[in-house]
Amino acid sequence: MEVCILKFGSADGADDALKQVINAEGDRNPWLYDVGVVRRPLLGRMSIRATFADEPPALREGDVKAKFADAGAMTGYLVGSLAGPLHADLAAIEGRGQGAGVGKAVEKRLLRTDEIKSNIPRDSSALVLVAPADVNDRMVQLFATYSPEVIRKDIAQEIEQRLETFRQKTLQDIAQQAAAH
Repeated sequence: MEVCILKFGSADGADDALKQVINAEGDRNPWLYDVGVVRRPLLGRMSIRATFADEPPALREGDVKAKFADAGAMTGYLVGSLAGPLHADLAAIEGRGQGAGVGKAVEKRLLRTDEIKSNIPRDSSALVLVAPADVNDRMVQLFATYSPEVIRKDIAQEIEQRLETFRQKTLQDIAQQAAAH
């Protein structure tokens, strides 16, 4: 198993190429519908889409942060309203700020936005696929006419190690829960 990344020199390059290749080859290559798109415009937020090209982005940079900020504001408002309306508004503002901070940290860690930004500069985009080497070979062939930068990395061993670590942690958690009861 490997990850294959095709980097394009414009924010719309990956989308445009994917649409054209799906129109021409989608029926013969169903894995094309599993290709992810990372889009980083010159101005605005980065977006990540792991669905069909004509659907809106699944996630934009800042979405997770905004959800946490909303939850923090609501919590602050509810707790603050116990002391009165003025205090509720101030507590909502404070809660929004704290929630946004937590959301930004979660987003950076979960989505690895800093890592993506360091590899996908502004006004560029990329196609991403995790698949067996032969499928990634075909992907590189299908998009060769667009001259993307190709990055491939074998991740089988890394996935195996992470699964083993997860298995060991799960077994430890079960043993601790059993000992507690």
